[in-house]
Amino acid sequence: MKPAHVERLLPYLFLLALICIAVVFRPLLPVDETRYLSVTWEMYQSGQIFVPTMNFAPYLQKPPLLFWLIDLAWEIFGASRIAAMLVIFAASSLVIWLTTRLAKTLFPGRDDIASRIPWLVAGSTVFVIYSTLILFDMLLTVFVLAALLSLLAFARSGNRWHAVLAGLFIGLGVLTKGPVVLIHVGAPVLLYPLWRDRQAGLTTPKFFAGAGLAILAALVPVAIWLVPATIQTKGNFIYDLVWDQSAGRVTGKLHNSHGRPFYFYVVLLPIMLIPWIFIPEVWRLKLGARIRGLIDARSPDLRALRLLSFSFVAVLLAFSAISGKQPHYVVPMLPFATILFGYFMAEIPIAKLRNSAFVLLAIFGIGHAAASATAFKREDLMPLANFIEERKNADWAVAFDYQDEVGFLARLQKPIESTDNPEEWLRLHPGGYVIDKSKEAGTSEQIAFRLQVERGFLVVLTGQH
Repeated sequence: MKPAHVERLLPYLFLLALICIAVVFRPLLPVDETRYLSVTWEMYQSGQIFVPTMNFAPYLQKPPLLFWLIDLAWEIFGASRIAAMLVIFAASSLVIWLTTRLAKTLFPGRDDIASRIPWLVAGSTVFVIYSTLILFDMLLTVFVLAALLSLLAFARSGNRWHAVLAGLFIGLGVLTKGPVVLIHVGAPVLLYPLWRDRQAGLTTPKFFAGAGLAILAALVPVAIWLVPATIQTKGNFIYDLVWDQSAGRVTGKLHNSHGRPFYFYVVLLPIMLIPWIFIPEVWRLKLGARIRGLIDARSPDLRALRLLSFSFVAVLLAFSAISGKQPHYVVPMLPFATILFGYFMAEIPIAKLRNSAFVLLAIFGIGHAAASATAFKREDLMPLANFIEERKNADWAVAFDYQDEVGFLARLQKPIESTDNPEEWLRLHPGGYVIDKSKEAGTSEQIAFRLQVERGFLVVLTGQH
């Protein structure tokens, strides 16, 4: 038997192992990871805190909280990928802890459920993938959970400070990824009449009044950032973030909005069941009979189960109706699904859950080691960054839709120009270089460097030197 404190730490050590594997074997993945670290790098270099920049021009599509936190880590540990991953590790650890807290809040006295949640979170395929990527979604999940826990405390006590605290967390969620946090928190709020405690909870009007207070409180952290950012960009930040970015993804009109069919997330749902679906005991749970028994007995657990299941479905439908879809958009739904799993899997030994998680860890490690010599080579832009860094004093331009993929990798301190005519640009910039994309490797003497990537080659063209 492991000591209790060691058992509690194991899921977090499991997470640390995941991140170490990712850092050792996997390069920063374009375009998202490379872009977000480049944006952070430029803020770190310039000291500009209110308006992020991409290729040293205002980047108005994402709020700055993740960039701020990584910059803070860099101030302490120096600018590096490892220091940036400390922020992701902290956020992912909080997701494990807060999901466990939510389970304890919804099912008080049920240690058999709460004790399984850390492994059900850490060992899930969704968490294994996204807890190792520099994206906004784990940090957003932290604030969704924190806001929901505060709202549950408000529903029990009626203490308005809990509603204010929930609002501050919602505001931090907006600072993480924009107004999308309102979908994740709004679903359980709007569904309150279906899950409220009719004996000890607030009435629906009082709870909704508290939710309104939370929205007002959310404006405070948002305004602290958005007012100076709006002044500095002459109003462009509000338009780009709220309308162009958020509304553009809803309608699918945003460039690269990842338009996908309505059923996209439904098709991906089985991934949330991995690896637990491979535990034999799961197939013997008789879920239908158990759910009917809970309904017939009018179990008090139904209130929490309605909160989790109805909110999960509502958020899923909301994101399915949005044209722009990416798998990681629904990562904040993971805690709802995990606690539902934990409720019905409470009789399955923790050792089986832990062992399944470690099998997934082994697959993750072996897969990354194999991919580092194969597939990941086409994602690694470090050779190009090294080529640029050795010639950083030359003039540089790009001839494609550049997303600042090499800004951090090459530690650039000035922008790369954009051109639609590489030949003309090179004629005007003797000794300069143009980065272009090509479907073929090319044999021209004008090519000074080539790198095979996922969909062809990145080539560096040079003029007369």
